[in-house]
Amino acid sequence: MHGNSTQPDISLLERWSEALATAQFQASHISLDALINTLAPAAERSFQRLIQALFRESLLDPNTLTYDEHGHCSLTLPCRAQLRFEHLRPGRMASWDLRGEVVLLREGQTDQKIQFPSQLLTLLNASLTSPADLEVLNRLNVEIDDSFINDTLCLAFHEQWTLKLHASMDPVHQGNLLSHLKNSSGATNPTSVLEQWGTLGHPWHPNYKTKLGLNTEQVINYSPEFEARFPVLLCALHRQFAHVETLAGTADYWQWWSKHFPQAAQQLTATLHAQGLEAGDYLPLPSHPWQARQELPQLFADAIGDKLLVLTDIVAFTAHPTMSFRTVLPEGRCDAPMVKLPVSLRLTSVQRTVSPRSARMGPRISHLLLTILEREPAIGKILSIVPERIGVHFKPIPANDEHSRHLAVLYRDNPHSQLKPGEMAVPVGSLFAIDQHGQPLLRQWVRLSQGQDDAAAMLAFFHDYAAISVQALLGMYLRYGVAFEAHQQNSFMVMAADGQLSRLLLRDFGDIRIDRKTLHAHGLDIELHDPKMTLYDDAGFVRDKLLHTVFMCHLGELILLAARHFDIPQALLWNELSAQVSQCFDDLRAQVEPQRWAAEREALLEQPWPAKSFMRMRLLESHADIVGRLPNPLSAAANAD
Repeated sequence: MHGNSTQPDISLLERWSEALATAQFQASHISLDALINTLAPAAERSFQRLIQALFRESLLDPNTLTYDEHGHCSLTLPCRAQLRFEHLRPGRMASWDLRGEVVLLREGQTDQKIQFPSQLLTLLNASLTSPADLEVLNRLNVEIDDSFINDTLCLAFHEQWTLKLHASMDPVHQGNLLSHLKNSSGATNPTSVLEQWGTLGHPWHPNYKTKLGLNTEQVINYSPEFEARFPVLLCALHRQFAHVETLAGTADYWQWWSKHFPQAAQQLTATLHAQGLEAGDYLPLPSHPWQARQELPQLFADAIGDKLLVLTDIVAFTAHPTMSFRTVLPEGRCDAPMVKLPVSLRLTSVQRTVSPRSARMGPRISHLLLTILEREPAIGKILSIVPERIGVHFKPIPANDEHSRHLAVLYRDNPHSQLKPGEMAVPVGSLFAIDQHGQPLLRQWVRLSQGQDDAAAMLAFFHDYAAISVQALLGMYLRYGVAFEAHQQNSFMVMAADGQLSRLLLRDFGDIRIDRKTLHAHGLDIELHDPKMTLYDDAGFVRDKLLHTVFMCHLGELILLAARHFDIPQALLWNELSAQVSQCFDDLRAQVEPQRWAAEREALLEQPWPAKSFMRMRLLESHADIVGRLPNPLSAAANAD
């Protein structure tokens, strides 16, 4: 496990030394100089998320900032020292654009450049509306420095990977990675490449690369951004202690599993027979290697002793992790199911297990969504889903969901199964990743679809993008009360054969929220695992999911990216989104109960929006969401700015 932020420079050098010794870094010819060159961009990314979170969550007061004639921004600390930001500007959605260096100025002392996020947070702590005590501050410092150091490794690897991809391109693609992946016979699964190459982490979270509990080699071996490949190990779970949930029309689990992984299925049968066990009494359960070796032997010692759980060394398949660290694709294939595995580690800031609720509700929610899309061909043209087909979890007697979440699996279909010939599913998160020219991948798609990549082309592209996203996601919400968790990581924008935007493709329904009354009004219902989850009577709680994931972390962040890299005033893009939202409400007015229509329109276009308070949650050790409010970037007041 890594380090102590009381000496972040020592921890950084130790981690770099460990990374440089790994096979992946040596194969990519990554040098110490390459890592040193990541310090400035990694600090900028880390500081931006930290400062933005503190201002956005009202932990810091932006009115305490002052600007000089050169545009430099300063913040006076209680100790009378000053923090000077080379470039720090507010934007809509309570966003903050930080670029360049952050320097500490003390009277009579040499200016000190701030290098680590822990240094910045420690300096700012006394200025916070709720300062952290020493224990909490130390814990947060370890987390944010871990994220920062991991990001330096990520940036160095990403640069070399980008150059390697560029070198492999046919000149006909003119350096356009999307064109190359879509049309090159060498790219067997373009979506999988983009999932890994484009993994950046949460756009708001100060802990966007935190992976506490893993050493440096494990971070590199298991994380998608390092082009990871690792063996997933196979366990066997006794049928009487397993719950299997399947999507309607799916074959028997053993039969389905044997079809997809025939060699591992045969090996498991032979291994069980060799132990004097009846193979038919057990079900296959793949396990992340970290989970199989570090967690299961201790957490499930009794079940292992009673032969209810059998651990083996059989390799179920070689995993290619996706943007979601614990969701993997066997061999990177286009015809294999995606496999979501529990990993009992705190990644970002949450333990990434697979709850019995997710295992059961995934197939049930998928069935409901497919039913709705079949009823709504107009929405079906611009929205597809990746169904969650089979969920399996340990079922002890009595039930214990907190224990069972560490021994489960959820299978979903491959995104490729939802594509027509010539189409490509582009993970939305990858559009934010930087190419060999220091530009976001977004620019390449704009150029591919519009023929050029200037501000006018970006505006036209965003018009098409918002038309699909708003009509699909807001349309489903207004008609059926379904609020998808459609942030960047869970969303694909499908590229048509001609390079144009086609439709949205969504995955992962674990945290979907549905308005009970609106769904029931259509004669639809769903069997619940937890009566307090999935279906809700609080319209505001459901709406917050839509606003936070779709309008802020997805569309809002896309606007900020476009404004920064295409030199477009933010207002033009926010106005376009506002117009699309208004149009969607107008189009659906006759299909939505009048009082709800008016309330939802007011909430989306005028009232303050929810802001998930990641720093407050960490300060308070809260596992429940803490949600603040921020000015609505689509409102008339925002347009008047």
